[in-house]
Amino acid sequence: MKISSLSLVAGLLVAHCLQAQAPLPSVAADFLPPGANWQIASGLGGDPRIEKKLVGLPGDGVLVNNTGKIPETRAHLVTAWDHGDLELELDFLLTPGSNSGVYLMGRYEIQLFDSWGKKAPQDTDCGAIYHRWDAARGKGKESYDGFAPRANAARAPGLWQNLRVEFRAPRFDAAGKKIANAKFVRVLLNDFLIHENVEVTGPTRSALFETGPEAARGPIMIQGDHGPVAIRRLSALRFDTPPVTTSGLTYELRTGEQKGLGDYSTPPTSTGTLDALSLLPMEKSGKSAIVIKGTIRIARADTFTFTAETRNPARLLIAGQTALAPLELGADSRTLALTAGAHPFQLDYRQARSGRPSLKIGVRGISLAPQLLTHVDSTAKAPVEKILLINPTDRPRLQRGFVPFDPKKRLYAISVGSPTGAHYAYDFEAGSILRVWRGSFLDTAEMWQGRGEPQLAEPAGPALTLNAKPTVTLLERSAFDWPDAPDALWSSQGYTLAADDSPTFLGKLGELDVRDTIAPAADGRSVTRTLTLVGRNTSWETHVLLAEAGTITPQPSGRGWIVGDRTYYVDLPKDSALKPTVRTRNGRQQLTVPVSGSKVDRTLTYSLVW
Repeated sequence: MKISSLSLVAGLLVAHCLQAQAPLPSVAADFLPPGANWQIASGLGGDPRIEKKLVGLPGDGVLVNNTGKIPETRAHLVTAWDHGDLELELDFLLTPGSNSGVYLMGRYEIQLFDSWGKKAPQDTDCGAIYHRWDAARGKGKESYDGFAPRANAARAPGLWQNLRVEFRAPRFDAAGKKIANAKFVRVLLNDFLIHENVEVTGPTRSALFETGPEAARGPIMIQGDHGPVAIRRLSALRFDTPPVTTSGLTYELRTGEQKGLGDYSTPPTSTGTLDALSLLPMEKSGKSAIVIKGTIRIARADTFTFTAETRNPARLLIAGQTALAPLELGADSRTLALTAGAHPFQLDYRQARSGRPSLKIGVRGISLAPQLLTHVDSTAKAPVEKILLINPTDRPRLQRGFVPFDPKKRLYAISVGSPTGAHYAYDFEAGSILRVWRGSFLDTAEMWQGRGEPQLAEPAGPALTLNAKPTVTLLERSAFDWPDAPDALWSSQGYTLAADDSPTFLGKLGELDVRDTIAPAADGRSVTRTLTLVGRNTSWETHVLLAEAGTITPQPSGRGWIVGDRTYYVDLPKDSALKPTVRTRNGRQQLTVPVSGSKVDRTLTYSLVW
């Protein structure tokens, strides 16, 4: 396994290989010489939100591509190292209308494209697995085997976006015949899963190796001939270690209620051997417990992390060390350093809840791609995926429910969906917008299916999470910390509905009445918030929080602010008299508006664009 991360030092492209805890010696060993269109910068100047050329700032850390007209300024960026199975992560930034792509093994493309706000993405949009191309198929049929993303998770031009890919290389037999296609195991765009277990039958269009046979290895290629793109934080985990295996499996099954793992009140009901690590002996036993012992073989010394998917207590011991610690509803993941060779293990599992026994144990190492240790019965019916979507059609849809939000779910909250495709979740307790998202509205399976135990209203589309701090609050002095909880004088007064069912949220802060209206734009690309404050201030200062992040900087156009590390925009109306200020507290910056005067009648309007 090799971990390659892109850094840009002294005007050179340098890739680091951490396998030997030392960098590769020269640029020639890392990347093929880049074309004149690729430059090194510390960040971006200008206004990439509206300008089509990227302006690099002096320094290192970011690759900037501006495509020209001659071949020397239309070069792709290609690693000098090859890979097979891979986990890839990078940040990218696009200008309006720009187009690029990341090719795994130089053959299989994940499209990078300015698809901001598009309602129905296709296999040419951002995050798509690009199609293949064969002119011999006939006019209008040349394109085939492309895969559109599940949803459009793309952000606005000029914002940094994150791409994560788990990739499995094609497999070949000893004679070189392909026996398994390349597979995109998981692809996440801006933390939203857009592909899962997608096989590609061959190289996609415009690949580095579009013709000729496929191979077990190949380089990463970043497309440089279609449009401006900036790349940073590129890291690649290359997996070469053989899989972890188990053997010599025996089991003891005890039926009936058991006190706990390792504390069994009855002798074994049955014993036997297993061909693979599974819960097959306890399929029809109801409440019971099983102990499985055997040998786990490690091909190469490594540090391994073990994980479990189950709703019942489980424990895994390897050579006396805890790999999985039991919980009331599952098992806690642990990390172990294991030497190469055979190690004894013991798995304890107790079926404490009704339903079919279910346990998936996974393992990964620094040099080992994630794999399952437990056997999956290919003949068993796949579990029905828990999805209960609700979507607004001709009018806004309001859905009360618990809203997931770290570190705790919000109990007094509401989700508001719009036919425009832009939605938001609102916290009554703090009067804050918790998150905004586009695409599908809500997955209510955790609210309504079965007992609805977590009772969560899950956003069904790609989301931007904001913060849960009170929007309107009192500060004894303007330099004081912003509170994490609402002021004692704050109270929610519910909401009213307009003729089209859009809500206006009501609140009181002492003698100050607050009206809060949040309106998605017709194109779904933004939401506009209007806060109206009427009444009397207290002796303390009233302040309104528009945004909080590590950094908040003015937009070059003067239209508003860039929040975070180019995470989203706060826009102000062209004729706005609103003059927010940026204050820094405890290493965080806050965009705030003071509301002065003993008698208040003020309206604040701004938009969130992402």
